[in-house]
Amino acid sequence: MELNSIAFIPDGNRRFAVKSGISLLEAYKVGTRKAWDVFSWLNDYPKIKVGTFWSLSLENFKRASEIPLLFGIFEKELDKVIKSRLFEDNEVRLKFLGRRNVFPKKLQQKMIDAEKFTESFGKKTMNVALGYSGRAEIVDACKSIAAKVKSGELSLNEINEESFKDYLYGNFQNPDLIVRTSGVQRTSGFLPFQSSYSELYFCQKYWPEFEREDLALAIEDFNSRERRFGK
Repeated sequence: MELNSIAFIPDGNRRFAVKSGISLLEAYKVGTRKAWDVFSWLNDYPKIKVGTFWSLSLENFKRASEIPLLFGIFEKELDKVIKSRLFEDNEVRLKFLGRRNVFPKKLQQKMIDAEKFTESFGKKTMNVALGYSGRAEIVDACKSIAAKVKSGELSLNEINEESFKDYLYGNFQNPDLIVRTSGVQRTSGFLPFQSSYSELYFCQKYWPEFEREDLALAIEDFNSRERRFGK
């Protein structure tokens, strides 16, 4: 089975800050630059058409002191989507996954602008999970379906595993491989519906330390596995 869709849980920014003796803001900036690096490294693997990055969970909003720092970083990075030619030159469509209403209106609009700018690019897809929780995604999908059934737009017989995906934050190819950094071995509710048959790879390095060879090792490990899909 080929690797066409890969997802990342970029964990360890805070511990990297402590280890390196730098501020949390600087660690987040390094982690953000690393995401851009990984995004570009994926071009080494033309068969990988979908890359998904978990950038901020709903649970992270409990870290009140960190949120303004992250909002500032996100705003600058969103501007780069249009200013840089990375998405345009590589024909990458950008999609945001999560509850956008938890973000300031200005950031919400920048997300909309970035998606519109890339919506005609169809070679690859990059998903960024912001304000994301897997349980919240399923709950929100169920609410959307219930509203359509109630209004008569949808019948219960039309709902199955495939059609259910249409109501998730983004309908994209399920991840073949999920990579988590920092040595923590759990998915923390990331893409629970989409990841039922995903292979998992846990890297001991903190996210800012993740390098091109670490990506290669993760993909090499994936290619060595036999996927049965319950058969």
